[in-house]
Amino acid sequence: MLIFALAAAPLAAQETGGGGAAYVIGGIPVDTAAKTTYDARLAAYAIARRKAWPMLWNRLTGQAESAAPRLGDSQLQAMVAGIEVEGERFSTTRYIARLGVVFDRARASAYFTGTAGALQSGPMLLLPIFTDGGARTLYQTRTPWIAAWTRFSEGLSPIDYVIASGSAGDNILLTSYQTARGDRALWRNILSRFGSTDVLIAEVRLVRSFPGGPVAAEFIARHGPDATELGRLSLTASAEGVDAMLDAGVRAIDGIYGQALREGRLGSDPDLIAELEPIISLAPDIAAPMFMGGASIEADVATPDGKVFGEIEALLRSTPTVGGVTLTSVSLGGISRIVIRHTNTPEMLRYQLDQKGLRLADTATGILLRRRAPGDAPIPAPVVLSAEPAPPLPGAPASAATPPTNQPVAGPPPASPPTDPTREPPLAIVPADRPRDRPQRERPPRAPEPGPVDLLGDTGPR
Repeated sequence: MLIFALAAAPLAAQETGGGGAAYVIGGIPVDTAAKTTYDARLAAYAIARRKAWPMLWNRLTGQAESAAPRLGDSQLQAMVAGIEVEGERFSTTRYIARLGVVFDRARASAYFTGTAGALQSGPMLLLPIFTDGGARTLYQTRTPWIAAWTRFSEGLSPIDYVIASGSAGDNILLTSYQTARGDRALWRNILSRFGSTDVLIAEVRLVRSFPGGPVAAEFIARHGPDATELGRLSLTASAEGVDAMLDAGVRAIDGIYGQALREGRLGSDPDLIAELEPIISLAPDIAAPMFMGGASIEADVATPDGKVFGEIEALLRSTPTVGGVTLTSVSLGGISRIVIRHTNTPEMLRYQLDQKGLRLADTATGILLRRRAPGDAPIPAPVVLSAEPAPPLPGAPASAATPPTNQPVAGPPPASPPTDPTREPPLAIVPADRPRDRPQRERPPRAPEPGPVDLLGDTGPR
């Protein structure tokens, strides 16, 4: 008679070192017997490795498990990074458990190089919709459906899933209503925020017969902004087995997506991955030495919420050299992207932004607009060069760009002719087409004429 002991908590036995991304095959049942519990456990680990390898081959290539290369125990042990114990029971001579095998991704990938059918998708934004009691929920709360996708190892799948964190900014953009909208412009902003090329919609609908009774679930796999259905399935479980049923639904939906990828039905919509190079290429280098009268600079800016972005935008628009601000990518709670149009040199833009408490910082990925830190040294005012030519030196010949004149370059100015106070100034000549109502120049008062000369009073000798 065997007496089994239920383990108090799941255990994890790491056989070799290894970290980072890995392939995980879970849910492998084992039942072994040996002289001691330790020997039975080691035998169970070896059986789990042999069972997991063909399953890994099938999941990554889509080929039958029988087509997997034949590997010895030493080769499998070198490729496996660890064993996950999902549940176990044991006696002094027997070991029964459900195990997961963790394959080192770098070592296992060597067997798939050049293998037909071994495909890998681009980053796909996953929207797991959970419907229970008629309420549809996405990332607004931590649902059992999200927990099942978190437990699923994306390294095992040819699909590169991108799962949102469920922040406040995520909940503004990612709603169950958004999955029914075909607005390409909004989808481009969403995918840009999460660094994805396409969207996958995985939905589960739970129907409970009565409290504590059986639960029926319908799983639907959709793809793209138009929510194109790729497949669906139905499962039933007891109230205590809902989590295990959801785990099975995750694996089934991942299989649908993997099959669609191999058949070429998981291609991205060209409207969703429209590149911005034609716009970005128009922006000059911020370190360009010449200024041609107008330019723009593209920069990243941290936008934890709309209020912070509004404050930064107000500072930008109040900067004298800034002619306009355009938001090209919004990411509340993350990094947004803007284009700053300015009407002066890049150096002057940096200086004037520094006066507003902002700083354009060069990073490895581009330019980051941030607030000036207390330890940042102030940016000096740039030197402004005058566009007018310098005056010629005395005695220097006239420049080719300066038209020659009849006046000498050096020497005192010519003397003005002597003025006769008794001479009447010339009259002003008014053109014929000059309006007559225009005031005329007044003549100066005429000098009095001299009186008669008394010749008789001159009695001196002649």
